[in-house]
Amino acid sequence: MRIRSLEAESFRNLEPLRIEPHERFNIFEGLNGQGKTNLLEAIYLLGALRSFRESKVSSLVHHDHPSAVVRGEVELRGMRRRLAVELTGNARRAALDGNVVSRLGAYFGHLFVVVFAPDDLTLTKGSAGGRRRFVDRAIFNVHPTYLDETRDYLKALKHRNDLLRRPVVDPELLATFDETLIRHGSRILQRRMSFLDRFAPIFQEVFSEITGSDHLGEMRYQSSVMSGDGEISRDLDTLRDQFAERLASKSRAEQRRGYTIVGPHADDLLLELDGRAARGHASQGQHRAFALALKIAELRTIREATEIDPILLLDDVSSELDESRNHALMTHLDQAGGQVFVTTTDRRWIRVNGACRVYRVEEGQVSVSSG
Repeated sequence: MRIRSLEAESFRNLEPLRIEPHERFNIFEGLNGQGKTNLLEAIYLLGALRSFRESKVSSLVHHDHPSAVVRGEVELRGMRRRLAVELTGNARRAALDGNVVSRLGAYFGHLFVVVFAPDDLTLTKGSAGGRRRFVDRAIFNVHPTYLDETRDYLKALKHRNDLLRRPVVDPELLATFDETLIRHGSRILQRRMSFLDRFAPIFQEVFSEITGSDHLGEMRYQSSVMSGDGEISRDLDTLRDQFAERLASKSRAEQRRGYTIVGPHADDLLLELDGRAARGHASQGQHRAFALALKIAELRTIREATEIDPILLLDDVSSELDESRNHALMTHLDQAGGQVFVTTTDRRWIRVNGACRVYRVEEGQVSVSSG
């Protein structure tokens, strides 16, 4: 997989842009606040139709313009496709080979993108929501239809919560909403468990490589659908039964609180160091080792599942890693295949041996560096 050309117009602070990236390493150097992350965000938008910074669509458009557009020519298995995303207000419109796409499933699957940003370094210490997003983004790269599945669940969740907030809850209507929530939520749980069954052993292997086998890094999915240490099923019908039983047992509590407390939106991915919660027992360096291992394992998992090297976006991560972790990251990048886009304030942090192209980013202007 390779991005052969990238264009952007009126996207955040970027000046009109057209580049032909190197097939391996592309380094974007510049001071903070110049637009380096915006460039990576444009690439991510092209693949995922959303920002990795959780921004509203309207904030992606330059304040002096009514709309923005990002275009790219992508090559996958010898076939070239033209992708485009137009942003107007809070709306977005995607096009494939010049034709507007009405069904998103037809757009996804042509550009797989993985991003590693400074916020990812806090995965072990941050909220459960951040870890859920990490898992969901990784699944999306393997199963693009997962985006629609999560949207269906969130829609069902919103409707159910709206009902629970009413002074009097209609039991028949609640039962109908329960059925919808269970149907969509069970599918998400099955996707997550299937992914983690594949992902967890790869993560353990990578963590061991990074730390020199001095410590054991593990993960465990904590589901609100199960009580205590109960095992969540991988079978969809059994999952639905487990979900329904747990939902029924918490119905009175949910009506008192006015919101849903059972479902994949309330789950967590527990990360453990030598059998103890990494959040409270890992050192700063070990927290970074966890984050690095999670990202490298994500890349390997996608590669194994799709036989494709996804596009990797690294947003000024090297400056946040210590010497040994940065060396581990650079070693992985050299050994792995695929196209890489890296931002940095100092190119000396990017110690890769492969061929690369260096760009200078200054006040939204992107130019090939002559240095």
